Amino acid sequence: MLKYKTQEQLDSLRTFCDTIFVHSVVNVYKDTVYDDTVITDNKKYTSFIYFDRYTEKKDTLVSLTAEKSGTSGPCGRVPVYCNLDSSDTQKTFSCEISSMCYMYNQTDNLATSSAEVAVVRLDPVLITNEPLCSQPGFRCVRDTVFHDAFHTTYRTIALDTTFLNYGANAWTDYVPAVNAPAFDTAAFRNALDTLDTQKPIFGIDTLFTGYSVSVEGLPDWASTRKKETCKAKDSTSICIIKVTEMFRPYGLANTYPTPYFQSSFYLTNYLEAPLEKDTLITWKLKYSYYNGHSFKGNSGSLEITTLFKGI
Repeated sequence: MLKYKTQEQLDSLRTFCDTIFVHSVVNVYKDTVYDDTVITDNKKYTSFIYFDRYTEKKDTLVSLTAEKSGTSGPCGRVPVYCNLDSSDTQKTFSCEISSMCYMYNQTDNLATSSAEVAVVRLDPVLITNEPLCSQPGFRCVRDTVFHDAFHTTYRTIALDTTFLNYGANAWTDYVPAVNAPAFDTAAFRNALDTLDTQKPIFGIDTLFTGYSVSVEGLPDWASTRKKETCKAKDSTSICIIKVTEMFRPYGLANTYPTPYFQSSFYLTNYLEAPLEKDTLITWKLKYSYYNGHSFKGNSGSLEITTLFKGI
């Protein structure tokens, strides 16, 4: 009457049984009939196409939907939170996925055994130790019973997917990529039009950009290098280099589109004394974003004529 028998129990039977019959019934169904449908879970997903600035290709992200920003989840299945903005004439959206995740403890529903056990299961009988039927004193008998239909309940998970920028129910055609504005050429031309050589950084403190900027054609005393301050101490010199760091609040999320971080730009004055008279210099300023990342206007150059004011 037991559901299964261990090897020890089988050995006990063999002490008073000449033959042990292992009887199994195989039920064969011609068809499956679902008497009812049950939705076991209702999962919401978000899907959108984005431009990957590392591979230079478009890719599709499909993830569980998070109800609020910063929501964590199982590693490999962290949900995505999206903000849909329809206030402008063109719809846009931005999404983020938390970089924090957690692991499940997979200790439940695991059957372990410290020794090899021959198990005979009934209804139907499943023999986990294949050589059992070939052992002396055992006879395996299998009956096959045919049925018209197997009646059961269809259990399913409802997947409610919001397609943000593709498909029949797309929110918008907007594809999030690099969130970088066009390089502000007017601001740079205006700020670099006239510079006073009596000031240590020519008075430039209003230029900020997320682009990489380099200069060509300027004299060595007008440089993008940081200013060094050196003081003599005994027989050695101590130099302090002033470095302006770019503030990048990376946070704990992968964002779509990618954020746009800015840092200040200025020219350092390396003249030992101001120029004696005004000097006009024409030079070239080059700019690029993410080392030539592909979008219209991501790189270029300006020819600038600057009046360096003397004493």
